[in-house]
Amino acid sequence: MKTLILRLGLSALGVAATLLWWTYHDKHSSAQSMSHIPAKVGDGGNQLVVEAETTTPSTLRLNFEDLRKPAGQQILLDAWEKVPAGPHSWTVDIPSGIGGYIELEADHPSPGDTLTQRVRINGQEVDSQSERLDSGLQPNTAFFVQFQRDDFGISGDVPHP
Repeated sequence: MKTLILRLGLSALGVAATLLWWTYHDKHSSAQSMSHIPAKVGDGGNQLVVEAETTTPSTLRLNFEDLRKPAGQQILLDAWEKVPAGPHSWTVDIPSGIGGYIELEADHPSPGDTLTQRVRINGQEVDSQSERLDSGLQPNTAFFVQFQRDDFGISGDVPHP
C-alpha cells in the first residue's frame, strides 16, 4: 500500500511540475518570422543577392543567424516567400557578422522540374546550383537546393563548415 501511495504522490508531483513549467517558462523567441524576404536586416551594410529560377511553384527560405551569440539566441529572422515558376531575384541589405542558410524548395515537384539558385555577396558570386528532378519523390522527401554561410558579409570563398 505504501508503494502505491508513493507512486501516486510522485505522479501528482510530476504533473504539477510540468504544469508549472508550461505556465512560467519563457515562451517567446527573439527570432522574427515573416512570409516575405526583407529588403534589409538590421543596420545593413552588405548586399546579398539571391537569384532563382524554377519550373514549378517553390518557396525561398532565408534564415539569418548571429553565430557570435550563445546557442538559443542566434536566430534573428526566418523569412520565406512563395513564388510561381519562373525567374526571381531578391536583394537584401545585411550587416557583417550575420550568416545562415538560403534554401529554394519546390512545393509539389514533378519529374523533369528544375531549381536553379545563384548567390552573390557584394557583387561576387559565392554559390551557384542547379538541380533537375529525374523521378518522382519518395514519401517524406523534398526537392531543394541550399547554401549555408557563417557570415553573409564576407564575399570571399568561405562556405559554412
